[in-house]
Parts: sequence; structure tokens; C-alpha cells
Amino acid sequence: MKSVFLMVAMFVSVMTAMAQGKTFESCPLEVIEQGWKTKTIDHVINGSLGIMLESFNRTWPTWTGEAICHTMEKGLDKEVLDEETALTVTIDIKNGYAEIDDGGTDGAYMSACFWKRSNGHRLLAVRLGKPTDPFIDFVCFYDYDPAKKILKPEPEILKGYRWGDREPYTQIFCKLPRTGKNVIVEEWGNDGPVKHIFTWDGMKPVYQKTEPLNY
Repeated sequence: MKSVFLMVAMFVSVMTAMAQGKTFESCPLEVIEQGWKTKTIDHVINGSLGIMLESFNRTWPTWTGEAICHTMEKGLDKEVLDEETALTVTIDIKNGYAEIDDGGTDGAYMSACFWKRSNGHRLLAVRLGKPTDPFIDFVCFYDYDPAKKILKPEPEILKGYRWGDREPYTQIFCKLPRTGKNVIVEEWGNDGPVKHIFTWDGMKPVYQKTEPLNY
């Protein structure tokens, strides 16, 4: 049933894009995870969340990104796309945050936020993932340079913890902040879940500590 819904959602996105005179073709998340780290995005006219996300989705198109951009274009704070699965787009312009999520079923998800850096630039974070077939969860970080009007990949942001030491079958979920500035990375393994806290230092989230995850 869920796969049928995803096909319908994808179809709606494609039809909407065609109606606007655009060509839309979704890029697999596995391709984005490998490719974003080496591809700079240019012609980003300003550092607003909407423009940066539109530029990202132009380079790495997904139906989740398309849905967020469409909701932002409508000027809506919230849009329920499917009542049955609770698939909802949330836009929080005040806090520089956007997401699409279905409340924990097996659909793809996306969230994004940005921070103002101490050097006058902005740091954009775009999280993409899906829980099954196969599980994947990753974050694309970009520096926005207002002078050059580019989004330059910064793949080395979330460092400071030994990610390579985690046990087999461990799942990692990165939680971007809607409020505040900290990034929380949840790690679910055989020894019980823990969370890694990364605090903002003016330029990037920096690893601070690891503690048990209460859920």
C-alpha cells in the first residue's frame, strides 16, 4: 500500500512540474549520498532557505524536495499531502527550517535548516533518508558564499566522534534543529540507543558529548 502511495506522490510531483513547464526526474538517494560531496552548486541568487533549497533540488532532485519547494512557493506554513499516512510538509521561515515527514511509516523523508556563520556566510544542511529497502540517512552540508553566490559542499562537518567504530547493523539518524542550534545524532545499536550532541561554535556544529538516549 505504501509503495502505491509513493508512486502516486511521485506522479503528482511530475505532473505539477510538467504543468509549470519543467522536466522533473527524481535522483536516487544512494546517488545523492555519494555525489553531493564533490559538486558545487552555482547561480544561488541569495541565502534564503527557499532559494537555497530550490537550488539544491535543481541539482539533486527528489520528490520530497519538490514537495517542500511547492509548499514554500504557495506561502504555506503547513500542508498535509496525504491524510491516511499523515504525510506533511512543515515550513518554519522564522527559524529557517523545513521538513517533509509521514510520522514514522516507511516513506522517504527530508529536512533542512541553515545557520548564520561568523564570517558572513551561511551553512545549509539538508537531511535525506528512508527507513527501508535499504535504510539510508545522511546530511548534505554546504557553505553559502554571498559574494560568489554558490553552495560549496562541506562533507567534513560532523567530525569528532569515531563513526567507523560503531557496531554492525547500527543505524544513525541525524536530527536537524528547528529551534536552537544543536545537531543531535541518534545511534541505535545492540547496546542500546545513544545520542551524540554537536553544539554550534559560530561556524559549524562541533562534537560535545555522547549520552544515553531516553525514548
